[in-house]
Amino acid sequence: MTKLPALAIALAATATAAFAATEIIVPEQPEVIEIEVAPQDLARCQETLAQVAAMPIVSDSGYELPASAASGLPTVACVVKLDA
Repeated sequence: MTKLPALAIALAATATAAFAATEIIVPEQPEVIEIEVAPQDLARCQETLAQVAAMPIVSDSGYELPASAASGLPTVACVVKLDA
């Protein structure tokens, strides 16, 4: 009877250690969303992004979030679309 709880605890500890090791080995890369625009639209795209950045951060349900919530959000950048 005492082997089952001990085995469950050991299994949970192993899973936690494996998850932690994965986080250490593969560091989280910041995500960058690129919006491709024509060269003549680059300034307008950058202006629009600046306006959006000035808006408050809100949740899906509409509640305003603290500015610290922005650290988990991806970065958005306008880039010129190059014709191949």
